[in-house]
Amino acid sequence: MQRLDRYLVALVVVHFAVTLVHASSHFALQVLPTGLDLVFILSVITIGPIVGLLVLRFNRILAGALLAVLLAASFVYGFYSHFLAPGPDNVTLVISQSWTVVFVVTAALIGALEIAGVVVAGAVFWGAARTPSEPAGPPA
Repeated sequence: MQRLDRYLVALVVVHFAVTLVHASSHFALQVLPTGLDLVFILSVITIGPIVGLLVLRFNRILAGALLAVLLAASFVYGFYSHFLAPGPDNVTLVISQSWTVVFVVTAALIGALEIAGVVVAGAVFWGAARTPSEPAGPPA
C-alpha cells in the first residue's frame, strides 16, 4: 500500500467516526433526516466511502475516482444543509443545548475531512492513472 493510500484510508476512517458522532448529535437534538435525505446520508456519506476503501485494495483508479466523487458529493450536501439552507439542520438555527457544540464542530470537521479526502483521492486516482501497468505477457 502506498503512502497516499494510507492517508486516504486514515481520512475515510476518521470521516466515518466523526460522522457517527455527528449522527449522535442529530439524534440528541431531534434533527432527524427522512426520505431521500436519509438515503443519501446512509449510502453516499456513511457507507459509500467504506465501500471505496474495499475497492482501493483491488483497483486504485476506480477507488480514487469513486472516493473523490462520493466525498465531493458529501461535502456539497453537507455544506448546503448545514450552512446555507434554512431549516433545523442549519448550524446557526440549531436550538442551543449540550449537544449543539458537538453538532456544529462535527459538521465543520466532516466538511474539512471531505475536502481533504477529495484532494487525496484525486491524487490517488491521478497517480494510479499515470502509472503504466505491467505488460500482460513476455515482451515480443
